[in-house]
Amino acid sequence: MLTAVSRYGARVHPTTQQIVAACRERGEFIRGPQVAAFEQAFAARLGANHAIGASYGRTAFYFILEALQLPRGSEIILPALTFWVVPEMARAAGLRVRFVDVDPATFCLDPAALERAITEKTRAVVPTHLFGLPCDMDAILDLAARHHLAVIEDCAHALGATYRGRQVGTFGDGALFSFQTLTPLNCYGGGMAVVRDAPVAARVRARIDSLPWPHEKRIANRLLAGRLLRVFTRPRVFTFVGFPLYWIGSVLGAQPDACLREKVRPLRPLPDDYLERFSNVQAALGLASLDLLDGWTAATRSHAHALSVALGGIPGVQVPAEPAERTHVYYQYCVEVPKRAQLVRSCMRRGVDVEMRHVDVCPQLDLFAAERIPAPGAERAARAVQVPVHASLTDRQMRRVTGVVRKALEAAGPPGRPHVTEAAQP
Repeated sequence: MLTAVSRYGARVHPTTQQIVAACRERGEFIRGPQVAAFEQAFAARLGANHAIGASYGRTAFYFILEALQLPRGSEIILPALTFWVVPEMARAAGLRVRFVDVDPATFCLDPAALERAITEKTRAVVPTHLFGLPCDMDAILDLAARHHLAVIEDCAHALGATYRGRQVGTFGDGALFSFQTLTPLNCYGGGMAVVRDAPVAARVRARIDSLPWPHEKRIANRLLAGRLLRVFTRPRVFTFVGFPLYWIGSVLGAQPDACLREKVRPLRPLPDDYLERFSNVQAALGLASLDLLDGWTAATRSHAHALSVALGGIPGVQVPAEPAERTHVYYQYCVEVPKRAQLVRSCMRRGVDVEMRHVDVCPQLDLFAAERIPAPGAERAARAVQVPVHASLTDRQMRRVTGVVRKALEAAGPPGRPHVTEAAQP
């Protein structure tokens, strides 16, 4: 019988339930010493000066912006291809958002577009290491230095990625990390603000320390939701529960999981759960999982490189770029293909779940109508297809994914105009 493979795979510590139970037994489910221990271990792993836990990665970003004390109404530049929440949080912090296009080969902010967008009102830039590939930080930092811009790295997808041997999150004035269920480090929610300068870090710390602790029920519900997602994406369960819906969606050109995605909306005032602290049980899970991060990343990279070798020579296919000075952690493996709708249907019929949209082309959203710009690179990049390479896949499952996708691409035939491609290097 065919067993379906989900595009999603959460990284879960094998003793998660024991860690949660131990926190409860000690009366440290919400408050406890693991928060500080996790912050210290996280900073040490990056080689960063200061790390402060937050309720979300997005709120870590918001508090960094507050602490930098940028003039209200000043401009902050973000890539056109990103999760809509990040620019909306910048607007909630009193800044004017300006978007710039991305390089469609890397999905990352284009330094040339950044240089053209800088004005006398620009005060900050947000390099987003999208899907796990670092931006061209040398070029971005050079521009930032010349124009006196603050740099806040968006590392939500990229924990463990490196640029010229150095961890992302350590190049700018600050950085945000996310610990949502499907991110590289799963704490079932939460985030981290990483800050270079002590005075700025002190302001972030004071702001977060002034917030209330979350209710136990809210955190328990997050743990339960994460556990259900993990069960739901297991091959045997997914085959009978989720895959039939996705299969029907692929035939109809719909995305059944769209109803689960966060509604695009203004975030002023900030929702109540944003303005809470990071819980001890989540920190305990993060602290334990740091020891497994390198192994998970190695497995994901191995799967991604095998897929790139298999697909890289097919006309019209552009596999994810991995320039020599950058280490990609493949939070998502996104490949540009011809006849993508046909590829999705073909893979789904063979039990491999793929997807056609992952993040937002923000200038196309009504929420950012006032900041609309042409963004052909982002529009092209957004047409890429996500193929599963997550660490929870076995080698046998990955071989099946690779075979199914390659056969589907070969069956679809070449495009009218093939793209010049370069396979990712291990």
